Amino acid sequence: MNRATSTLPTPSSPAGRVGLSWRVAPPLVSTALLYLGVGVLATLLPLRFSAQGLSPSAIGLLGTAEAVGFLTGCLYAHRIIAPVGLERAYAAFAGMKAVAILGLYFAVGAPFLVLIRFVIGLNAAGLAVIVESWLNALVANEQRGQMLTIYVLIVGLFYGGGQLMGESLNVRGPEFLFLAGIATTLALVPMAGVNVRAPTLPRKIQPRFLKALRTSPVSVLACLLNGLILTAFTTVGPLFGEKIGFDQRQIVVLMACVSLGGLFLQWPIGCVSDKVDRLYALIGLGAATLAVTAALALVDRQTPFVLLVLLFAAFGGCAESLYAVGVAHANDRAESVDYVALSSTLLFVWSLGGAIGPAVGSLVMELTRPNAFFVYAVALTLPFTFFAIWRLKRRRLERALESREEFLTYPQTSPEIYAWLPYHKEDLDAGVETRRDAASPPNVPEPYVERSSGSAGIRS
Repeated sequence: MNRATSTLPTPSSPAGRVGLSWRVAPPLVSTALLYLGVGVLATLLPLRFSAQGLSPSAIGLLGTAEAVGFLTGCLYAHRIIAPVGLERAYAAFAGMKAVAILGLYFAVGAPFLVLIRFVIGLNAAGLAVIVESWLNALVANEQRGQMLTIYVLIVGLFYGGGQLMGESLNVRGPEFLFLAGIATTLALVPMAGVNVRAPTLPRKIQPRFLKALRTSPVSVLACLLNGLILTAFTTVGPLFGEKIGFDQRQIVVLMACVSLGGLFLQWPIGCVSDKVDRLYALIGLGAATLAVTAALALVDRQTPFVLLVLLFAAFGGCAESLYAVGVAHANDRAESVDYVALSSTLLFVWSLGGAIGPAVGSLVMELTRPNAFFVYAVALTLPFTFFAIWRLKRRRLERALESREEFLTYPQTSPEIYAWLPYHKEDLDAGVETRRDAASPPNVPEPYVERSSGSAGIRS
């Protein structure tokens, strides 16, 4: 079917927008189920490993293995997806991730656990690439910002909700692993009913680290810092709570506060960053993170729980916003044609920090005391803040607000997310059309094809 005879409107057409609400529902429901499972595992897995006698440094190494798997998936998932298509690849990634999660119950020994965590991270990245590619295909250009907001909220809310579900589950038993495995498997159900294929397969975007450093070294360091401290804390945080004497319910609540604080505080912080030079915002975030981590370095079992809730939420909000504001600041200083490659490079920088942080942070805590993780965070945040101040003094302050992009929360999922953004889409579409015209024969079938009633929803 060619473009002239396609019976199904494209997302950018008025008719296509009428059906938007139900067309985006299956991928969003699938995302909610996936992150519900991720949230259940996030807090309870470190506690389970600790109960099995693993040291904090070994547990940190397991967190690093999953982060390395995720980074590998972001770089190479497209090679798995391209030969078989999005539908079959999604089923393979979800099935392998569910099996790996359930395999944690039978795993014995650190090497086997490292392999399983790597497989979980690899398949998580593949699932993110596919869902984000699918949603990008279903959303009109004018609605991409709204869709990104909804996607971020679903990821954050269900991740935090999954953490809270683990409040009363036995970390030594199989229940929470079964729950996470079931949620991951159920994520297949809505995706099997999607009736629209993505117009293009995911593309590999080459990181450009030197160009990112030339464009905004402060942004690169902000994304790296976020990975080194906040991503590390998802592994180290439960161990910190356990070692200073909190029970499982308190640990789960505190870790959920970090996640939900990171979700909800980004919006007011982003609004402020829209009204000032974002370098000022990054300096302020560095100073705020310093203050919160310095306070957390002094807490103990006698600290009022309400105060801990506020400190943990503030820590999540400030540290998480370093990434979002850092990406926005880099895009302020970049040419529009570089937006996607630059933002993807910063995502990889964050992933590198996320791969290093759990191992280093847990080792620091093991060799000294539980609160030493926050001393480690202070030691990293202090030079970042001073460097940002030095950069501010070096350059002239003539940032025209009307030339800047509007703040959006950038989720740390896969590089495909950056194709959603309206101010990225125009350049991407031009590049895609150029490649399509050069490589495709005449009368290429329109990707958005209405399927017959006998279609099983799988690409043949």
